[in-house]
Amino acid sequence: MAFMAALEADLRALSAEARRRHPAVKDAAEHATLKLRSLSNPREIAQKGDILRIFLMACSVKSVKLSVIGLSCLQKLISHDAVASSALKEILATLRDHSEMPDESLQLKTLQTMLIVFQSHLRPESEEDMSQALGICLHLLESSRSSDSVRNTAAATFRQAVALVFDNVVLAESLPTGKASPARLGSSASSVANNVTRSFGQTLSLAFSYGELIMREDLTDVGKLGLRLLEDLTALAAGGSARWLHAQSLHRTFALDILEFVLSTYVPVFRALLSYQQVLRHQICSLLMTSLRTNVELEGEAGEPAFRRLVLRLVAHVIRLYSSSLVTESEVFLNMLVKVTRLDLPLWHQILVLEILRGFCVEARTLRSLFQTFDINPTNTNVVENIVKALALVVATIQASDSSEETLAAVAGMFSSKAKGIEWSMDTDASNAAVLVASEAHTITLALEGLLGVVFTIATLTDEALDAGELESPRCEVDRLVCSGQSALLCVAMVNSTWLTILDSLSLILMRSQGEAIILEILKGYQAFTQACGVLRAIEPLNSFLASLCKFTINNPNEGEKRSILLSPGSKKPETSMDQRDSIILTPKNVQALRTLFNVAHRLHNILGPSWVLVLETLAALDRTIHSPHASTQEVSASVSRLSRDTSGQYSDFHILSSLNSHCLKVQP
Repeated sequence: MAFMAALEADLRALSAEARRRHPAVKDAAEHATLKLRSLSNPREIAQKGDILRIFLMACSVKSVKLSVIGLSCLQKLISHDAVASSALKEILATLRDHSEMPDESLQLKTLQTMLIVFQSHLRPESEEDMSQALGICLHLLESSRSSDSVRNTAAATFRQAVALVFDNVVLAESLPTGKASPARLGSSASSVANNVTRSFGQTLSLAFSYGELIMREDLTDVGKLGLRLLEDLTALAAGGSARWLHAQSLHRTFALDILEFVLSTYVPVFRALLSYQQVLRHQICSLLMTSLRTNVELEGEAGEPAFRRLVLRLVAHVIRLYSSSLVTESEVFLNMLVKVTRLDLPLWHQILVLEILRGFCVEARTLRSLFQTFDINPTNTNVVENIVKALALVVATIQASDSSEETLAAVAGMFSSKAKGIEWSMDTDASNAAVLVASEAHTITLALEGLLGVVFTIATLTDEALDAGELESPRCEVDRLVCSGQSALLCVAMVNSTWLTILDSLSLILMRSQGEAIILEILKGYQAFTQACGVLRAIEPLNSFLASLCKFTINNPNEGEKRSILLSPGSKKPETSMDQRDSIILTPKNVQALRTLFNVAHRLHNILGPSWVLVLETLAALDRTIHSPHASTQEVSASVSRLSRDTSGQYSDFHILSSLNSHCLKVQP
């Protein structure tokens, strides 16, 4: 067979290489070649052990060439199950010795062999063997003599070893085997509405997939091994030393990265095993609370953006996946995050925090869970309401900014870029003026996307309650809320606690923005929230959003705009002051707002009731505008119709206003 032939060829190569300087190895290799011919399969090789010993002997002479051959052959033997389990300790000792050798090729070969050991039937199961195996990876990771290639390989090997350890814990403890895949919803979708739709359709965590698991105290030996590893990783992430892993130090950023992987992937372990949950509650949460502190000067690695990002991501995982069991800790974390948005911290730090808060807002199930756990419970803080207020304060900073126009233009540019699928990344060196404006715009963009996320989440949850029969259809002429489920009542509570803050922020940005993409996104939010309020029969927020929307349908220009339009080439000179007062412009923003108004009125026609007065007054004003002798319109992009075409459901465009385009209104002579 090919395996046996390959081994014989390796033995001959080993004999040839050892001929001059290592005659004992040469003789042993020749003897092993003869021995191999009497064996017929890997099982017999494992039982005899002679072939393994010659390769370990070749490694023991500390010759680079012989060690490379020896380790390569060792990998083949392990991969073909031609090594007895009793040989593990001897193999680990050989690998530990080779990790001390300075040759890069040998170090990489050692790590490759170590990974094969982890993935084979030889994988360490006792605490002593596993500690030694993981220690080899950590030694090469932290050694000053290791090259970047070796460090990267050691880090990847250690991560895979940790994954194998916790995979075994899941199997040994008979836990659900599916792994959580929490959606890291950045800004990849072209719109916030799409982000919320995607997040709602995905399984964000095992917390939602498996429900409540029965907590138990007893652990198997494999479970105890995983617990020791978790405790040491937490100690290393805190800047301490690991007792079991025999590691005096480890880059805290790397340790945090491994902790994030474990917490986000093996949710059932922490939800069903009491010992693991206690480590999470008392050690990991304590580490995170200390690392989140902003009232002290953080030195060294703890003050770097990469470290802060990992801390915040870990906090986000704790809140997203474990808030139901770690209520107090999650409440503290959320309050700390909200507080950070009001502090005078570097922009990169604020951006990191806003990315986390935005993530909560665009994940519909996460936001619903937080509202149920905290805002509805009178003994807890209204964390969702506080998040919305914090985001609104960030948006409001545009009014106090010395470079508000440049910042607004940058915000509009970011929305335009995202509509085209172009990502923005954070620059931690906000030193020059251009980068500073971009960073300020980034904070406002994230805050605005967070508020829109809340809007679309409420709309999505309202539609879910409607589909479940908890609410009356908007086609029914019902003046009051008729609901029969908790989801509907939850949506009403969310609307009541957030609508005023959201309206102030959206109207502020809509009033001052001119970019097409940002206007489209905000008007989608107006439409979604207004229609949700109508379905929920929330009359006050419905009328307030409707009135605000109507204000953006007709534009009365200021004196400067009037002068620019009336004196522009091709226009007649003003004849009277009355003509100037009557001059009205329909901008693309007005046309898009009118489309939105028609969509809302079409869906809620049986619900609006007295609110129809607002719609009809707006239509009357539109009629006067169309027939005004001085009415004019700015060019409307053909992509305006995307306001509705790109979306579905409650955002569908019924094309009622299809005649309102750049050709229907012309300057009257």
